[in-house]
Amino acid sequence: MSIKIKGHTISNVVLSTAMGHSGRGMRELFWSRDYQNVKKAIKRNKLTIFAKSSTYRKHKGNFRLFNPFTWGCIRRFGYNGMINAYGLTNDGTKVNAQKIARAIEKGDNVIPNFYPQFAIGRRDAIEEAIYAMIEYDAYLRNYFWAVEFNFSCPNAEERIQENMQDALACVSAVRREKPQLCQIAKISIVHPHEFAQRLVDAGVDIVHAINTIPHGLLSKGERENRKSPLWKYGGGGVSGGPIFPQAFAYNEELRKVIPKTPIIMGGGVTGPTQVRKYFAAGANAVSMCTAIRTCPVEAINAINEYAAEEAAYEQIGEIINKAAFID
Repeated sequence: MSIKIKGHTISNVVLSTAMGHSGRGMRELFWSRDYQNVKKAIKRNKLTIFAKSSTYRKHKGNFRLFNPFTWGCIRRFGYNGMINAYGLTNDGTKVNAQKIARAIEKGDNVIPNFYPQFAIGRRDAIEEAIYAMIEYDAYLRNYFWAVEFNFSCPNAEERIQENMQDALACVSAVRREKPQLCQIAKISIVHPHEFAQRLVDAGVDIVHAINTIPHGLLSKGERENRKSPLWKYGGGGVSGGPIFPQAFAYNEELRKVIPKTPIIMGGGVTGPTQVRKYFAAGANAVSMCTAIRTCPVEAINAINEYAAEEAAYEQIGEIINKAAFID
């Protein structure tokens, strides 16, 4: 377990978006004791953190921290689940890169996440992506070894089913500009499995699937035959417990399509049970997000259990290496 690539390691359990744009935590959750306990577990076990998505320029989405009228864009949904229409609210790459740099200086293991806004046109979006990589380079320096591209946001302006050619062009362009950079692609349940192989062919090193499921695509039983509570925002995306069956089925098939490519599997992880199932399905790492907010105790249990297991594997590896050296 865990992913070792380009001289670096991604932990066997990772945190995706739940630690905000800096990787150090979301301001709106700082006063939660449970959230602080999760942060301590992450820090203690040196887990890999994928930052919340940045766009090249500052972007105002649906959610605004200092506007209570927008807080309804994020709410509980079903058992240990949430639904959100966050809408990519962020301060832009330059500001977020500086925040990530400070987090790394404090000892956090943060990988930036970038969202190419293909709605502005492929050429302009790719140009912004290249500029964003230059800014990450400038602020993160030697710590900028990997980036995650978000091709899966359910609250974006473009239709993600139609952004596949744009995504492939973006990956290829970044590969030409930054050939040593590890590219991680976060894909959606709406993408056909074959898209993952095309991304790998274009230059992606790791595939991450999945994070949320658009409310309209959620299985009938989980939707409870009702329209989305966020219908006025386009429906929003569901994460956490309600999406596990669909996310697991998607990932299980994905492993068959890309048998040799490292996969970070996620979607519906609410504790150690789901983590175990994903590893059994062939995951190289498993991502958690919503559990940090909906069931933090179980999230900590999963973090501690698999961090201990990884430490045991490393210890066994060291013993084997020493024995080989002696022989």
